Amino acid sequence: MLKKYSGGFTAEHLYRNEMKTIVHLQLQGLSKEEIKKKVFEGNLLHCRSEAAIKDLFPRVYRRAEVLDQQLKFFLIHGARSDQNALLLYAFLKRFTFPRDFVLEVIHYNMKKFKSTVTEGNIRTFFEEKEQQYEQVRNWTDKTKYKLKQVMLKIIVDAELLEKNGNEYEIKPIPLSRELRDYIERNSAYRDLLILTLNE
Repeated sequence: MLKKYSGGFTAEHLYRNEMKTIVHLQLQGLSKEEIKKKVFEGNLLHCRSEAAIKDLFPRVYRRAEVLDQQLKFFLIHGARSDQNALLLYAFLKRFTFPRDFVLEVIHYNMKKFKSTVTEGNIRTFFEEKEQQYEQVRNWTDKTKYKLKQVMLKIIVDAELLEKNGNEYEIKPIPLSRELRDYIERNSAYRDLLILTLNE
């Protein structure tokens, strides 16, 4: 069964403030329609135009839906590193291509006791995916460049990687004891430990 890779994350970000805004309203028990109304009326996502809100709201909302009530609580009230882990997790659960990059390059390197990701590692990942998947072969060079930039920026913003010259240093995201305990009791979220290099 071949995966479906989408290149549709070229405009994505970590959405730290936007996610907190939406999740805060969800924790108040508001429905999606009520949240949407508040967001549009108060421009709570700080967009320049209504068209921009229309574009951004569903993207952020879909990501927020990845987290259950307890994880949403951690996103609002947890330490920055817990927030980073949850924001990155919500992004990676929505987009298969960067998730596979984290698993097949970052996670793999760490397991092999390599503490960095090189430009060569990144290039090899893209080349292997091109060989395996026609849709990746059909991406233009411009799209591939943009996807690489966006993917790396989000992972760096979540502090799983740190740019160091031409390489990226791998930094497992530290989790609070409370968040780790919760995940260990809820096997549906075990992959959060793997994706943040905590297992």
